[in-house]
Amino acid sequence: MDHLIISYLVSVAAGVSVAASFLLPWSMLPDVVDDFKVQNPDVHGHEALFYSFYVFFIKFASGLSLGISTLSLKFAGYVTGQCSQPEAVSFTLKILVSPVPIVLIVIGLLVIKTYPIDEERRQGNRKLLQDLLDSESETSQLGTSV
Repeated sequence: MDHLIISYLVSVAAGVSVAASFLLPWSMLPDVVDDFKVQNPDVHGHEALFYSFYVFFIKFASGLSLGISTLSLKFAGYVTGQCSQPEAVSFTLKILVSPVPIVLIVIGLLVIKTYPIDEERRQGNRKLLQDLLDSESETSQLGTSV
């Protein structure tokens, strides 16, 4: 019974961390787009580029990781369709599912730590964008009323 409770707790912790790893970059992306708009107010229509590049690099990283793990298993001696595998395959799998993800997560957290947009800057960007939007709507209303 104790093992079942521990399994549930580990599953919940793993699920929350995986969910955060998918959620955090998507929640940071609108802030990046807003910051770009504030720094380049005359440039319009580049939002799709940010989202497209993000999705492209996620797909690229997924393909790269799949290729690296497949090559690692090949070099370890993995044979498709065989029930018993060499000991090196077991060791390679242990490395691929334990220390490698931990190191990559730590690197990702260090990159996120250097993220330059904090709450104060985000609120400032929001106010600047709202002021810009208000001034554009006032200009367009003056043009239609003449």
